Amino acid sequence: MSQKVQKYVEDLFKGYEETPALQDFKEEIISNLLDRIKDFEIEGMDSDAAFTKAIGELGDITAVADDISRQKRNEVIGQMYIENKVEVDYKHAIGYVVAGIVFLFGLTAGFITYFSTGVVYQGISALVPFIVISGAAFAFLGLTQETAGRFPMSKIRALIYAVAVGGIIFGLITAASLYFMGNMGLHAVLVTFLPFVIPGIGILAFLFLTEKSRSKPWVIEEQKIMMEHYAKKDPQRMAQGGLLSGALWIFAIGMVILAGFKLGIIYAIVVFLTAIALQLFIEFWVQGKSKY
Repeated sequence: MSQKVQKYVEDLFKGYEETPALQDFKEEIISNLLDRIKDFEIEGMDSDAAFTKAIGELGDITAVADDISRQKRNEVIGQMYIENKVEVDYKHAIGYVVAGIVFLFGLTAGFITYFSTGVVYQGISALVPFIVISGAAFAFLGLTQETAGRFPMSKIRALIYAVAVGGIIFGLITAASLYFMGNMGLHAVLVTFLPFVIPGIGILAFLFLTEKSRSKPWVIEEQKIMMEHYAKKDPQRMAQGGLLSGALWIFAIGMVILAGFKLGIIYAIVVFLTAIALQLFIEFWVQGKSKY
């Protein structure tokens, strides 16, 4: 009977990650089952009937095993994250510093030009090349750097990302400069989106859709745990939350653009922060109800 009970428990937890905590849990179950079977046999039951009744009293013990296994996996993932910290190599460190200096130099040049001339569009125009170069450089460096959770991207693909980012930044800043010139209509400002911003967004969209996973194994395992967590959420509420988020950000982006051009950057920032607050509220609402 002891071997039968042990085989039953082993089969019950087949597929779970074997950990010391889980092994102790299984031994405790085996001991309790044997005790209950012995009690039923004393009451006059045969071995098979006593076994059937004893396992019927167990209930759903796999939920406890889920928690034990998940806790161990979280511990392993956390340990791997700590042990796999990747230091920034010298080339990337130098690149980040240079890109940061170029960015700060551009901001300084823009402010100097603005305060010396009093003309907004001239100040914006002065910083264009520096912001474009530094923005593209940050994109390239970030994508080609190995991190604790990701492998580096190929340099050619990262360069295409960087060019697309630089084009988008150039188009947006140029549009802002034209807007503040005063004698340019909104249609002339939006025209700059055609050769720079829209193609850049298209390139980024293509790269995102064809992107292969660069996640390290421990990150993939962590994603599995998150999927298990979200599987317990109400799917209908999650779908509703996704639709609400999409509608919110489509509306918010439109309002940010409109507020930025018509009312000023301060109002655009207020709209953006309000959208973030509403997104947090939607997330809280989605997380507030689970299936169990």
